[in-house]
Amino acid sequence: MFKWVTISDGHDNFFTPLRFIFAFMVLIGHAFIIGTRDTTAEPFVFFHYTFSYMAVNLFFIASGFLVTKSMLYRGDIAEYSSARLLRIYPALALHVLFVMFIMGPFVTSLPLREFFTHPDFLSQPLKVLSFYKTEMELPNALEGNNETLASATLWTLRYEVLAYIGTAVAFALGLMRKKWMLLAQFVAFAVAWVAINGLGLFDALPATGKNLLRFGVCYTLGAAIFAYRDRIRFHVLGLAIVGFATALTNGTPLLEVMTAILLAYFVFWAAYVKVPSLNKLQSVSDISYGIYIYHWAIMQWLNHVFPTMGPWMLIAIGAPLTIAISIASWRYVEKPMLSSKKSFSEYLRFGRSKPRYDGATMLVD
Repeated sequence: MFKWVTISDGHDNFFTPLRFIFAFMVLIGHAFIIGTRDTTAEPFVFFHYTFSYMAVNLFFIASGFLVTKSMLYRGDIAEYSSARLLRIYPALALHVLFVMFIMGPFVTSLPLREFFTHPDFLSQPLKVLSFYKTEMELPNALEGNNETLASATLWTLRYEVLAYIGTAVAFALGLMRKKWMLLAQFVAFAVAWVAINGLGLFDALPATGKNLLRFGVCYTLGAAIFAYRDRIRFHVLGLAIVGFATALTNGTPLLEVMTAILLAYFVFWAAYVKVPSLNKLQSVSDISYGIYIYHWAIMQWLNHVFPTMGPWMLIAIGAPLTIAISIASWRYVEKPMLSSKKSFSEYLRFGRSKPRYDGATMLVD
């Protein structure tokens, strides 16, 4: 644990259990929002950063690394798109149906016939699966809750999909042929973040622009680390050093960028540290996505039925329920669908043969 940690190829890492922790951090943060009926009640864990804010940034850092790896390993837009689409959409579609048909009837004040025929009910699949409007505000639902949104966490998936598209476009345009190209993308987002905040322009941006900058910093940082993975080493003592350097930027626009670097340092040290006694964790089911998309709905439902239930009770009851549903989602939806990546990629090629690809020509110095 106290040795230098290097990034290795293959699946010898702890990304799966780490993503579980990130998803659980989001669950904890949202339990305070729902349980206290106060959108500002989520505890701060690092300066003004909350559990959920840091966890989502961690997701995007890890995603930038792993998705870039996926693109360059496959070298084929069809195979890459197949893997990404099957990772996001099947479980999300089932979640939408769960909220609409299983949760919805129990949390609406409308007669069921009126509820099931209401335009706001019928339009949910199109709104959510297109990422146009993902909050799932069902007709006359959750009226006694402080938050009436049935699935408020899905909004980040819009930016995850945009990042996937960005990676595919960068590959197609040859912007992954040199390592410095990926580093330049991170530097561009970091400079843009600092400049826009430093000039006082950030608050004037639409929410989409703010989120693109925030997640762009994290995602491209993960991608840049993948590009230079053979040159980077991590040490647990480095966390303290980077943490101290980050603290020095508090109160400046640079804090966001430095916090992303600190989070990246942690996640890659933790993902690749050698702890043989914990190696069994590497093979656990990847239920983080299920936890992420289901936890808000489950806790909102509990809050609707038991309005006085506080955050800790929401966690105690909501977490096991969410985990159980997430396990079922992984076992019966996500994993089987991911096993059809190859056949689906052939469909996406429209009968064309797989293009030739030489991975040695990518990410060269």
